[in-house]
Parts: sequence; C-alpha cells; structure tokens
Amino acid sequence: MRYKCLIVDDEPIARQIITDYLSDLKDIDIVGQLKSAIETIHFLQSHTVDILFLDINMPRLSGIQLLKDLKHPPLVIFTTAYSEYAVTAFELEAFDYLVKPIAFDRFLKAVNNAKSRINEKKSNLRETRLFTIKEDKRIYKVNVEDIFLLQAYGDYVRIYTTEKKYITKSKLSSLKTSLPDSFLQVHRSYIINLQHLKYLEGNMVSVHKEMVPVSQSFREALLKRL
Repeated sequence: MRYKCLIVDDEPIARQIITDYLSDLKDIDIVGQLKSAIETIHFLQSHTVDILFLDINMPRLSGIQLLKDLKHPPLVIFTTAYSEYAVTAFELEAFDYLVKPIAFDRFLKAVNNAKSRINEKKSNLRETRLFTIKEDKRIYKVNVEDIFLLQAYGDYVRIYTTEKKYITKSKLSSLKTSLPDSFLQVHRSYIINLQHLKYLEGNMVSVHKEMVPVSQSFREALLKRL
C-alpha cells in the first residue's frame, strides 16, 4: 500500500527536511508542498491526502486554525517549533506533534504509527462496508471496494466486481446514493470506482479491465479527483 502525504510549512528549509526524511520511505508519495494554510484548503478540495505534515506558525492562518476549519481532515502530524500548542493540537485530534528540530527516529516512529492507523481504519471499513445486490431470486453481499463499475442497462444495472458481474433490476440513480465517495459518475450510463482507475485517455477511462466513456459534462469533476 502507498500513502499520499502533503507537506505544509512556510519555511523552505523545513519543507526540505521533511521531504528528505520521506524520500527514504519507499511507500510514501509526496503529493504536494505548500507554504500556507490558505493554499492547503484549496488543495484538499480536489486532492486525496492520507497524512498531512502541518506547521503551526504561518502567515494569515495558523495550522491550528486550519485544522479547526477542516470538516474532514486527513491524519495530521504537526511539525512545529512551538511546544506550547501540543495540548490544543491533541484536543483537535491531531495524530502526533513533532517539535523542531525533528530527529529522524522520532519522525519515523510518527510515520509508522500513522500508517498503522490508516491501515486499521481501511481494514475496518472494508469489513463493514458491504453492498447488497439482488439478482433474480438471490441476494448477494459484496465488499463495496471490490466493485469497480456500474452500468445502466435499460431497467437494469450491470454491477462489475473483481470476481464476477451481476445484473440487478434497479436504476443507476437509486444505487448511486448507496455508494461511498470513491465512486464517481463519468457518464449518464456509467459510475466508476476511482480506486480501480488506471488512466484517462481522451474521452475514455480505464477502470480495472474495462474501458469506459467519459462525457463532457462529467469530465471536469473527474479531473478534479485524479
């Protein structure tokens, strides 16, 4: 599994130190390096982040205030020169609090603990998030993460999973309300699971082993989620 990390600090040297530390960890992808909380708000509106390395003392809006304002924040590890905000940070459910200068062994411990927490949450989610499919006289329970495509087919919907394909009597619009945020409609007849997306080429997207058309009206929403 790979983990998407975002570094937010107004000091270039501080961002570089964290970047250097993360470069030694082969399962980490740095998706951005930002210098303000304002930039971070806009970035998180269109990007998925697993771990946010966040400074506190930044111009206009502090890291503490940013965390207060985020409705669904990623897992936050504060990286700051100020130890006095630790209690406030943990009251806001920050995952960890690292005081500069940050030793690599302490940094590594925080990252490893964060990855364990993320894995635990995803494992629990996978166990509990089941999707009910009615096909003929049978009712199936499948892990929603195994579904990679839903296709409207007249009065029916084809549901593609990594194991098999189901056909259920329903409307795409009805099933859409039961799907988590990882699913996105890309065409009036297609909904894809972004977790199985491979690439976008022109007006087609590759999802698992299928090529799916993307209509112009849904293309912008898709680009924001890539």
